Amino acid sequence: MEIEFVNHASVRIAHAGTALLTDPWYAGPAFHKGWSLLHKTPAAEVEALLARTTHIWISHEHPDHFSPAFFAAHGDTIKARGIKLLFQKIADQRVAGFLRAKGFDLTEMPFGTSLTAGSLTLTCLKDEFYDSALSIRVGDTHILNLNDCAIATRARAEEVRDAVGPCDILLTQFSYAAWKGGPENRVWREEAAREKLENIRIQAEVLTPSTVIPFASFVAFANTRNAYLNDAANRASTVAQAFADAPFALQVMQPGDTFTAPDAEASQAAVAFWEAKAEAPLDLMEYESRSPGTLREAFEGWDERVHRNNATWAMRLAQLASPIRVFQPVTVHCDDIGETFSIDIARRRFTRTEAPADLTMHSESLWFLFSNSFGFDTLTVNGCLEESRPGGFSRAARSLAIENLNNLGIRFGPGLIFERQVIGVFLERLRGVSARMHGKG
Repeated sequence: MEIEFVNHASVRIAHAGTALLTDPWYAGPAFHKGWSLLHKTPAAEVEALLARTTHIWISHEHPDHFSPAFFAAHGDTIKARGIKLLFQKIADQRVAGFLRAKGFDLTEMPFGTSLTAGSLTLTCLKDEFYDSALSIRVGDTHILNLNDCAIATRARAEEVRDAVGPCDILLTQFSYAAWKGGPENRVWREEAAREKLENIRIQAEVLTPSTVIPFASFVAFANTRNAYLNDAANRASTVAQAFADAPFALQVMQPGDTFTAPDAEASQAAVAFWEAKAEAPLDLMEYESRSPGTLREAFEGWDERVHRNNATWAMRLAQLASPIRVFQPVTVHCDDIGETFSIDIARRRFTRTEAPADLTMHSESLWFLFSNSFGFDTLTVNGCLEESRPGGFSRAARSLAIENLNNLGIRFGPGLIFERQVIGVFLERLRGVSARMHGKG
C-alpha cells in the first residue's frame, strides 16, 4: 500500500493494481476568485498521474474538491482510460448530473454501505450539509480521509469510529477555510486556527491512528478583499510544532512524496517546502464592477429560481410571523459602485435604498450570489464580504441562504417541519457567527 500526496486535498492511494485519486484540484482559482493553491500541479504531471489511476473519489461539491475545470481539461483522458468516478449518493444531483452529462462513468455511493473498488474496500460517510468522509481498507490497513469534515467534538468522533472503526492512517484538514469576520477581527481567526488543531487532537484520541497526515489546507485567500484572512491561518509548520510530542507520527507531505511508513526527515523537508510557499508573494485577484441594471437582471433570475423551488405564500407568512425572523429585507452596500440595495425575496423586490447596510461587498459578488444557486455559500467561504452592522450577517443568511437548503433537496413550505435537524444546525451556525462577531476586538 502506498499513499502519494498530489496537492491540497488530493492523494493517490495505490494497492495491487488499484489506484484511487481523491479530490483533484490542481490549478486555477476557486470560490469565485477567492482562493488559490499554494502550489500548482503542471498539466503534464496531471496526465502522468491519470495514467496511474483507476478510480477518482470526490468528497463534496466545493470547488477545491470538485473542480469542473479539472474535468474539462482532463476529461478525455479520464474517459479513454476508463477511470471510474465515485461520489456520495444524495438528493442534490448537480454534481452527479454534470458528470454523467459529460459521459463519465460514475458510481454514487450510499452512505454507510461498503463498496469494492479493485483491491480497496470503500465506505462513504455523510457529514453535515455537503461533506463526506471516506473509509479505505487496504488489506489490514485502515485509512480514513476526513478532508473538511467538521469532526470537532469527542461525541462526533465516536460516531465516526462506531461507523467504520479506528484507523491506522488519518488524513484531515488543519486550518480554517471560510470568512472570519473582517480585518480587525484577528482574535476570531486565531481562535479558529486553534480549534482546527484541537479538532486533530480529538480525532486522534478517538480514532487512534498511528499516523496523521495533515492536508486539505494548502491554499491562500487570494483576492484583494480577503487576503487579510491569511494572517492567522495554520501552516504546516504550525501543525508540526503543535504535535511534535504527540503519541502518533505526524507526516507532512509535499507534492510527489509517497508514504509507506513514517519518515521524519521527509516530513521536515515537506514543512520547509510549504513554509516557502506560504511566504511567497500572492498574485491577488480583483473583481469587475457590475451596473445596477445588470444586478437587477441577475436578481430577477434568482427570484424566479427561488420562487419556483419554494412556496411563495409560506415565505411571506414566515416573513410576517416566524419567531426567528426569516426572509426579512436585507440591505447590501456595493462599495465599488457606491450603491445600496434592499433585497426582499419574500415580496420579490430589489430596490435602491439609503438605509444602513447589513453587508458590504463588491457588485460582482452580489451578481455572483444572484447568478448561482450556490452563490451565498461561496461568498461565506471566499470571505469577500463584510458585516456592516451588528447582526447583519445573520439577518442576511436567514434570507439569502434559501438556495443552500434547496441544494440539499429541502424546499421552504409545509414539509420544512420534517427537517428540524438541518434547520437546527443552520441556526446554531448563525448563533456561533453572531457570538464571534459581537466579541471582536
